[in-house]
Amino acid sequence: MNAKSNCLARALLVASLAVSAVPEVYAQQQTPCHWWQFRKCDQQPEGLPAEAPRAGVVVTVDVSTNTVYLFRDGQLVKKSPAATGSGKTLDIGDDEWLFYTPRGHMKVLGKIKDPVWRKPDWAFVEAGERVPPPNSPKRLVHGHLGKYALNLGDGILIHGTDDAGSIGRYVSHGCIRVPNGMLETLWKNVPVGTDVYVFESKSPTEKGS
Repeated sequence: MNAKSNCLARALLVASLAVSAVPEVYAQQQTPCHWWQFRKCDQQPEGLPAEAPRAGVVVTVDVSTNTVYLFRDGQLVKKSPAATGSGKTLDIGDDEWLFYTPRGHMKVLGKIKDPVWRKPDWAFVEAGERVPPPNSPKRLVHGHLGKYALNLGDGILIHGTDDAGSIGRYVSHGCIRVPNGMLETLWKNVPVGTDVYVFESKSPTEKGS
């Protein structure tokens, strides 16, 4: 089997380092404590896993709830619904594609303005279309990924979408889609090198209940 990249974009990686001031911090949300846990309750902020740093700018993605969070110094700046990987596979002959959003610690490796989606082979296969040559202009799609994208490496991006109805669902091919408002906030406030944590706050059983 030849495991292929599972994201919607392997396109132009034009880095930009534009960073601006972080907007007003939202009220921090915390897990409520019970009376019997007095002085023993770990008030873990919603969306901020224990392994994530409490200093600087941090982006987290909770796949269990399809939510993207932006933190600064441990305080919530903004959160938004998102779309993540469907978990489906596509098999054609000896080729297999897994549409999965990887979990774990990543970093923003680059920032892309007006990203262009270079359609991979699987996109044509999935649509029942003939796969064109690698240099075919049919592979270049403008506007599909929104106005900005943050490159997390291995073909995985945080980007916008021209399908607003997909937000909040498990429908992507591995990338993390966010609505325009959150995309603008991330673009303005997340520098290259920012830590990104993709995690699950619930077990698969809880998630499906």
